[in-house]
Amino acid sequence: MSNSKIKVVPINKNKEPEIDSIEFMCKQLESFPTLERAILELTLGLGKKYKRPHSIDDIAEILNESKEVIEKNWETGMKRMRDICEKERLRQENEDAYNEVRLQMHNRVIKKLRLLKEEWKMENISQVTERIMLAFFKNDI
Repeated sequence: MSNSKIKVVPINKNKEPEIDSIEFMCKQLESFPTLERAILELTLGLGKKYKRPHSIDDIAEILNESKEVIEKNWETGMKRMRDICEKERLRQENEDAYNEVRLQMHNRVIKKLRLLKEEWKMENISQVTERIMLAFFKNDI
């Protein structure tokens, strides 16, 4: 099989997004208002003091707030976290798509250089690249 038929392995399209990691969520929680952050940490079991999830009743007792205040802040905090996760997921998808296009372009260039190497009977792709650059810049050098 000639070198022009070798394919570069594509980027993993089905890789798991990193937005589901505990580290990602904890980092995002740092920017939340204090009460929302405390409620979500307790609800999700992410707090430094409390390593297990807590119920709304437990959280109300721990934070000395009414159940209604806890529920309201929990809802707004969860919406904020969903929005952040969705935005990050879209950013990662766009970055992956961009990298895939770059990889495909790179593969096409390499295939073309390999074909030219054989056609021009040169020893390596560097010689092909040099010849192309000299032709391209012949008036500027």
